[in-house]
Amino acid sequence: MLKKGLYIVLLALVLVLVSCTTDKTDKTEPTEPTEGSEPTEVLIEKEIKSISGLEDIVITEGVYFHPLRDVVIKNEYDENISYLFEVSGQVNYGVPGTYTLNYQLTYGEDVIDETRIVTVNAGTIMAEPVSRNQLQNQPTLLGDGSFNQGVNTSIDHPVNPRFIANHLKDKAIPSNGWWTSLLVQNYGGGNGIYTNPLRSSFTNRGAEITNPGAGFVQYWNPDGFNTMANFSLVLPDMYLKTTDLNEGYETYVVDYSDTSVAVSMRNLSSLEDKMVLTYQQGSPYVFVEVSDPTRPYISLVPEGAQGIELYTIDGVKISDSNYQGDGFIIRYINKHIGYETSRPAQVGQPIFGDRYFLVSTPEGSSFNITTNRVGMNLGVENVYSVSAINALADAPYFHQRAYQKPLFGNVSYDVNDKTSILETYYHLSTQSLKAEKQEVIQYLLPHHETYSDVSLTNYEFETVRGFLKLMVGSTFTTSMSFHGLLPAMTLPSNEAFSEIEMATYLNDLGSRTEINDPDNFLNDEGPYWNGKALYPLAQGLIIASQMGDDDLVLEFISKLRYLLSDWFTYDGATDEKYLYYNEQWGTVYYSNNDFNTATELSDHAFTHGYLIYASSVLSMYDETFMSDYGDMVDLLLSDYMHPYKDDYKFQYLRSFDKWAGHTWAHGFGTFAEGNNIESSSEAIQSWVGGYLWALQKGDKTLRDAAIYGFMHELTSAKIYMFDYEDNVFKPNYEAHASVAGMIWGGKYDYATWFGANPTFIYGIQWLPNGEYLSNYALNDQDRETLTLIYADYLKAKNQVIDTWFANMWSIQALINPDIALQQFDASKILNDDYPSDLSQTYYLINGLKTFGQRTTDYIMELHPHVTSSIYINAQNEVFAMIWNATDDTHQVFFVKPGGIRTSVSVEPRSFTSFKLS
Repeated sequence: MLKKGLYIVLLALVLVLVSCTTDKTDKTEPTEPTEGSEPTEVLIEKEIKSISGLEDIVITEGVYFHPLRDVVIKNEYDENISYLFEVSGQVNYGVPGTYTLNYQLTYGEDVIDETRIVTVNAGTIMAEPVSRNQLQNQPTLLGDGSFNQGVNTSIDHPVNPRFIANHLKDKAIPSNGWWTSLLVQNYGGGNGIYTNPLRSSFTNRGAEITNPGAGFVQYWNPDGFNTMANFSLVLPDMYLKTTDLNEGYETYVVDYSDTSVAVSMRNLSSLEDKMVLTYQQGSPYVFVEVSDPTRPYISLVPEGAQGIELYTIDGVKISDSNYQGDGFIIRYINKHIGYETSRPAQVGQPIFGDRYFLVSTPEGSSFNITTNRVGMNLGVENVYSVSAINALADAPYFHQRAYQKPLFGNVSYDVNDKTSILETYYHLSTQSLKAEKQEVIQYLLPHHETYSDVSLTNYEFETVRGFLKLMVGSTFTTSMSFHGLLPAMTLPSNEAFSEIEMATYLNDLGSRTEINDPDNFLNDEGPYWNGKALYPLAQGLIIASQMGDDDLVLEFISKLRYLLSDWFTYDGATDEKYLYYNEQWGTVYYSNNDFNTATELSDHAFTHGYLIYASSVLSMYDETFMSDYGDMVDLLLSDYMHPYKDDYKFQYLRSFDKWAGHTWAHGFGTFAEGNNIESSSEAIQSWVGGYLWALQKGDKTLRDAAIYGFMHELTSAKIYMFDYEDNVFKPNYEAHASVAGMIWGGKYDYATWFGANPTFIYGIQWLPNGEYLSNYALNDQDRETLTLIYADYLKAKNQVIDTWFANMWSIQALINPDIALQQFDASKILNDDYPSDLSQTYYLINGLKTFGQRTTDYIMELHPHVTSSIYINAQNEVFAMIWNATDDTHQVFFVKPGGIRTSVSVEPRSFTSFKLS
């Protein structure tokens, strides 16, 4: 145990811990109350428990050195908090010698201030051992379920993650990210890497650095539908390379964090890291380290510009071929950045604008300037940075702060059970390349700015994702209020609701999802399409229970269990439905490869989410399902909602981008515009399923992960898919639509993968329909925005809904359930793409008529097993619908306006409404 003022010898390292001058901020952990009592809180003091990895070290010349590699600082929760270190000094890893680094960290009342010696010796670089080995081919039993692993040639698999350093294989390999194309193809296939604000890619010419800017809107008219996209021209600005890198080289990921990646460029069959680039989301800079400081150069790309000029940091034009200093500015004169366009598909005059880049180098660097090329000699140091700036006058500000190299970006979160507030903490650890530490600056995305109170500078940068605002500091916090989730609604009681009609629709649901019928979604070969049966059946199970129809309850339990147990059991080589665990990645996929869930690790969260949701609902009504197959549900859920970092078996929150705040659909992101997401609502729904399962288990860590993912996914959908804050879509985009069908690293589309019908474009963000959609309309401002969005949809369709009636009427019901009830026509849903949605749609619309609209004036204090949503109806009556899927009675607490608390005792395995006011 480390205490202030103590000198402790640990692992042959003497650490001096001195008193901390900052306020101590400890954390409280709630404990579950017993029946009739209130929850209590236990104070957990911040404390450093152990330290390792700060010993002096000897490395081989030419091997990239990351100052935080193998450094582990364990806190009171056994979490590694080494990301809190601030490091000063640098290691020129390509030049033999002795280098000094200083490490400083403050945590509670403990402070570490330690000097470390790094010695670079000449020698032969030895390949590191591979730490992931292929498991044997065998079924693995979990409860009554089982899965397959090891060698299996009968199903499709992804390529192994080849282009990643072996030392990073001691934990599950990331996928579905903004940089993960780099893992599966050399150069990442030349595909786009977007840090916002910069774009990069790799080619034979080197590492591309481009300012994509805000892009422009282009229109098309396929199949008579008006569509459009906001994107940037593919006109690179520059390439970074060294003269000792061959034309053909290899790229390897040598480090990554929640928000960053470091990429090495090596000659073929060589282990020497000739050049390493560090990309940090939100950073104005890309940092470049080289093994030989005399070798770096920048190739300037003249295409698309009327000329290129170089300036000193002070804005004086450079005319000589040789120049000395600590950096320079590149100006692209009248760069071609887009076109004037108009509907339906006209492309007019080109748009031009100046582009500026700042290159910051060590003091005393020398530059040899030839046509479209700048050779650099960095002297005794080996790091420089490149950033895009808006004007010459901005250079001094950004140059002064260009020597804080990102080391590790960490994103963590905390859920306050009392206030139901999610706080997300963003921390960027940096390495000071100069003797005096400079300010750390970061560009915030719109959702960061909206949900934080961080002070901002006057600097901003326009991108496809909107205006990025610049902050000073290495940390900031966002705060979001969580208002509960439910799998459905309790029984409606409005005059229009007919239990006879409801029973008819439920019987129709049962008859069209027969176990022995091969031509329905229940028996489809693909798990995603199975979800189109599982979700309505799970909804139907809830409705049947609310109706008191025991026969239908048993029927729906049987059908849900039939399909879920099939996926959760491996019966050998002839089995057609089972789960497979891939150890090379640390991921789970299906024996079926629809949507490339296996070969490209795509759509895992979307697909898994349907099975997890159905499992959660089934466990409420089938008392044996959790004991029989709960471990298999855990296995599948861990593939996308694993709440622990640095784990060997599963990747932490796979698919979820902690900086961007949303899921990425494609496993690798092998597209020119980066990765993409289409159905934000299916991503949201995946967290709903995970949340319900966490409550079933009483797992607070899992529950908080679900709340974190749900809140950010919802916020991302509101801000980036629908532009709720009116600060993302360009004027000539929002003049024609209020939605993006897909968002990418570097563009957004008014389209889908399967067509440009506006019903698909809007509807793919609103399916499946369920109670969770009410989070799009939590308050009056939300409802006003949603009303305008839905009106724009109807305008695009000339006021006529042509398909996906269930989804559209569900959104209409959030705005005005009376109109939805008037429009409801069972025959239209029965003749639509998804007729099984009929019963849940009728039930949801009537539920919204009965209970009204969501209110945020009341909250339920969070509980490890129980959840609720709170509504206010037309008579100003406030109801909480409460879900308790466990075998125990639980007491929950509601907070009314003015802070008045009231408690409710919730019966076991119950779903009921309670009048609060």
